[in-house]
Amino acid sequence: MPAIFVDTAHGPTNKLYDGSKAGASSGKAEAKMQAVVKRIIDKTAGFTTVKDANSKGYTVRLEISKLEVANHETTCKMSGFITRYPKGVAMGGAGKGDEMVSLGWSGHATATGTDDSAMLDCVDAITENMLTKTGINAMRNDMTKR
Repeated sequence: MPAIFVDTAHGPTNKLYDGSKAGASSGKAEAKMQAVVKRIIDKTAGFTTVKDANSKGYTVRLEISKLEVANHETTCKMSGFITRYPKGVAMGGAGKGDEMVSLGWSGHATATGTDDSAMLDCVDAITENMLTKTGINAMRNDMTKR
């Protein structure tokens, strides 16, 4: 069985990560999400982020849903979902659409500090936790049904 592909190609036409709650640091937050997803997937046996002509796998979409800075701490909440890659045929056969694998996927963390570094620490920890605790298994289990 070929490795399970996970799409990490975040960009203006393929927005996988949303760090807009981080304001001016949204680009840094999105880059951190992308880097952590790539790092975790690339070190997990049976998974890859290297796309080829026959790639079959998943897309991980993440967003910062809440960001609070108070009392020398930064608290982050993130949510996300996993969809099948490539997109499947949409209902009614008109074009391509996302096939959901997981919904209601979330995590939270608190870091000491109030700067970008604290926010990035939160994003790193939450992204890693979401993937390693439930995301990898959800993708593995779903792949057996395809």
